[in-house]
Amino acid sequence: MNKKTLFTIDYYEKEDFINQSEIDKLIGSIDKNNLQPYDYIEGNAKTSIGVSQNMFLDFQKDLEERIVKEIPILNQRMAESWCTIQKEDSKLKWHKHPNSVLSGIIYLKVDDKSSKLYFQNPTSMEGEVKEIKPKPGLLLMWPSFLMHGSGDTINKSKERIIIAFNTYWNKK
Repeated sequence: MNKKTLFTIDYYEKEDFINQSEIDKLIGSIDKNNLQPYDYIEGNAKTSIGVSQNMFLDFQKDLEERIVKEIPILNQRMAESWCTIQKEDSKLKWHKHPNSVLSGIIYLKVDDKSSKLYFQNPTSMEGEVKEIKPKPGLLLMWPSFLMHGSGDTINKSKERIIIAFNTYWNKK
């Protein structure tokens, strides 16, 4: 896991965290008929938040354990996880993840037409943002208080698939 800095805040990324075979397996495990729209996603997109796959990584324990090993803050556990499929002309609204420590994402299916992930600088009065271009297999983690979304861009790929998660303090 490579530590990087966004504004004055550390975030973490690991390219090729999972390979294409693992990506294919994960995409195949998504019950696309059991996804639903969600308030923070505009347009043609659905997620497993609030449905039977709400704890998506509970069904992928080996991957969950690999992610937990990468968490840069000690004493964390997976709090929740979900998958999201965005189609053409969808957008992720600005949001943050209260009640968690770190948030993260693994990109499963993205291309050059996929919307980027934007972060807002919480200390900027000018609305400074930083963008990250998605790549298949990329793992990102950041402090959950950071506002993020698609910015002003619209997803133009036919299918953009991600797994997202939040961590929280371990009860030990």
